[in-house]
Amino acid sequence: MFMDKEKLLELSDKVSEIALKASQSIMDIYTRKEIALEKKEDGSPLTEADLTSHKILVEGLDNLDLGFSVLSEEGKSKHKLDDETFWLIDPLDGTKEFLNKNGDFTVNIALIDKGTPLMGIVSAPAKGELFKGILGIGAYKVNDGGQTEIKTKTLNKDLITVTVSRSHQTEKDKQALKGISKNFNEIEIIEAGSSLKLCRVAEGLADIYCRMGPTYQWDIAAGQAVAEAAGGALKTLDGNDFFYTFDSEKKNPEFYCVGDSSFAWKTLFS
Repeated sequence: MFMDKEKLLELSDKVSEIALKASQSIMDIYTRKEIALEKKEDGSPLTEADLTSHKILVEGLDNLDLGFSVLSEEGKSKHKLDDETFWLIDPLDGTKEFLNKNGDFTVNIALIDKGTPLMGIVSAPAKGELFKGILGIGAYKVNDGGQTEIKTKTLNKDLITVTVSRSHQTEKDKQALKGISKNFNEIEIIEAGSSLKLCRVAEGLADIYCRMGPTYQWDIAAGQAVAEAAGGALKTLDGNDFFYTFDSEKKNPEFYCVGDSSFAWKTLFS
């Protein structure tokens, strides 16, 4: 670990403030009656909120004067040749949820060190929630009631709670859900968008989130840090760890995030 615990906690507070500032800029646009929409080259939606949040995040992280590069869904800034440690951000995760005005969108900030998300901040401004996780220290949820520590839950083998994507379920996702359900007496489904799916696992509301469709590194790194700091695990389907790199084109393999890592989850996907 390149920072001691006290410095990491202090840094997490500073990064949370940056996330909240970006979140407020998003909410200023979210409350408008009409939101201008563009399309990226890959056909995905792009709004003023994405770009405004990106600018605030990059400036805020740069002003911390740590010298770390920033890799964002909306671009990247490079400050050093060594990209072993860098910020990985999604200025507006869940643009479709933002446009549909269902509140399930987030601002994601992860600090990557040697391929691992060391710290994650996930702000859900429309829900008044902020999650932060620091590996080896703990995970926390912040709302109007203050800050509380969160932990994943122990699996109840009679009832499994699965969180699924509100807007991006593929046929393979649905088949995986059927496979999971066969191993438990009852199944409960929680729909959510963006990194909130990972955060619901982190706070013990869900047992598992699995994703069989395409995602990018910035979609899950911050949420992974929160979930793992809370006691969970995020793995590829064959049970391997993720390794994050400073590569804007890199897509994630299929994966699952679980609260109780003592269960043989990968057997459900083999």
